[in-house]
Amino acid sequence: MKQTTLLLLLLAFNLFAFAEKDKKIIKDKKISRPGVYQGYSEAKYKGFKFKSYYVPMPDSILLAVDVLLPKGLKKGDKVPTIFYPTRYNRSIKAKFPFSLVKDPILVVVSEAEIEFFTSRGYACVIVDARGSGASQGLRKMEFSPQEIADGKDIADWIVKQTWSDGNIALSGVSYGATVAEMMLINHHPNIKACIPRSGIFDLYSNIMFPGGVCQGPFVDVWGFTTKSLDNNNYLVFGGAAKLVKGIHPVFGDAGRKILNKAITTHKSNFDVFGGLKSVKFRDDVHPGINACAESFSNHTFRKEIENSGAAIYRIGGWYDGSLAKSCTDGFQNTSNTKKVLIGPWDHGPQNNVSPYSATKKVEFSIYTEMLRFFDHYLKGIDNGIDREPVFTYYTIGEESWKSSETWPLKSEQKQRLYFSADKTLNASVENAKEGTVSTKLDYTATTGNTSRWNSVTTMYMNGPTNYADRKAEDEKLLCFTSLPLTESKLITGHPLVTLQFSADADDATVFCYLEDVGADGSVTYITEGLLRASFRKIEDNKMYKTGYPDHTYLRNEELPYHKGEEIELVMDMLPISYQMKKGHSVRLAIAGTDAGHFDLPSPKPDNFQFTLNKRRPSFVELPVVE
Repeated sequence: MKQTTLLLLLLAFNLFAFAEKDKKIIKDKKISRPGVYQGYSEAKYKGFKFKSYYVPMPDSILLAVDVLLPKGLKKGDKVPTIFYPTRYNRSIKAKFPFSLVKDPILVVVSEAEIEFFTSRGYACVIVDARGSGASQGLRKMEFSPQEIADGKDIADWIVKQTWSDGNIALSGVSYGATVAEMMLINHHPNIKACIPRSGIFDLYSNIMFPGGVCQGPFVDVWGFTTKSLDNNNYLVFGGAAKLVKGIHPVFGDAGRKILNKAITTHKSNFDVFGGLKSVKFRDDVHPGINACAESFSNHTFRKEIENSGAAIYRIGGWYDGSLAKSCTDGFQNTSNTKKVLIGPWDHGPQNNVSPYSATKKVEFSIYTEMLRFFDHYLKGIDNGIDREPVFTYYTIGEESWKSSETWPLKSEQKQRLYFSADKTLNASVENAKEGTVSTKLDYTATTGNTSRWNSVTTMYMNGPTNYADRKAEDEKLLCFTSLPLTESKLITGHPLVTLQFSADADDATVFCYLEDVGADGSVTYITEGLLRASFRKIEDNKMYKTGYPDHTYLRNEELPYHKGEEIELVMDMLPISYQMKKGHSVRLAIAGTDAGHFDLPSPKPDNFQFTLNKRRPSFVELPVVE
């Protein structure tokens, strides 16, 4: 989730890169409700004008709103609006004298993004969610029904503005993306489009409990980050935070007073993520909010989202935690998803993660792609985007873009590689040797501190997302490796792993890594899957359609695992498009942990054992396309 450290780095950049000091403060003006003020600053940005307001909600809570308009907008001109909801503070204020350089500092939605869209005839509206930033209110939970309902009232306010042409799109990244999509359930007639970037379709399985395994370290970091932001405490983030005064008030004395009172209230916000450690199942009720993950997850409202009629463009990355599934599953379950774009990216996206790329920079112009979508659905421009294939994706290794009307691909052919007792993978089950293979678990095994899981919130990152050669790490794991390929193999879809498995404890978490072994012995990460043994029951997903065998993670469908019990585990791996070269080998590596990323069962097992035979084989199933 994109915030804090990145924001502060952007602050430092903005302070010194845009030294345009002239500004004019307009005197406070009363608005319709007594005692509430608006004010705005004519900050000298390159291509837009900045204003800030407090907008009253029906329950009298005031939401802080930044409005950014095209600089050349004349009286009587009307433009469509891009509405960005956020709970990460819409803008911040630098300390004096740095505030003379740029005030406010735009961070949640970058100045570059605002410049891009305002210069192309769009207004941008960034809103602090109730109970966060400069907005009033108390946060009793994340993604609350009231927070979503506020979107309708903000949209009503937007269409009444003199500069609004009545057409609105929603967008955001991560939390903002998730809320933007959920706000479609309001069925507001003026909201015509939505572009969620790195959005969360299923809160339980896409972000908090992939494979039923809690991302405990992420929970801790995200909870610390949001609590610090709600307390207006930027110093904990170090570095450029020393230059930050804190949350930017709505301009004017009244705005500063309201902000100070709001921050006092926010210090009592409920720590929704603190209670997650007591949650195990999808339908477990969170202590303190009397609701489970299903109560505030986008997939629960997929029909209402679909019936909104707003066109959706889902944008994500193959290495974006487990959120590529949000793109594929969201596409399969909402007919109003008109476009999907999945690149070689992490969360945001912030980096190009392809091991074959010469740069970490995201060179694809995502803003341009968003503009094409907005232009068509908000301005009515016939630019052909509605006649293009729905699904556009990047193939790692081949380093090329492809498109499809479907996901999974119609041309997908499932190819199995069978586990053999000699630790090889075989194309024929008849050639696989029978027997048992045991491995002692190494609990230092990890995907590293620059993995896909680190990218999902900025304070968890340790530089650009990257997977180094896994040759040394694989020495800690149980590995099954194929013979060198006689021709290249294009893997596109959800690989599946089936294991005949046992462990010496009453539960286990199993991690499987699909890897590419080069002729020189180097090992390249492709994708991964994970599953808690007690969640092994396969069910048709009662929540929504998927392109893979799924586990519901419901309490009444748990199959408790008992020490020494031999069971079959079937897990999907995260979707990917990857070309393996001729002469390279396929590897499936198995671990009992991913240190630094996931919580472990207690007591944890010391050993895994796999029974390999032809009657009930273990295998990896690859989605291969010609």
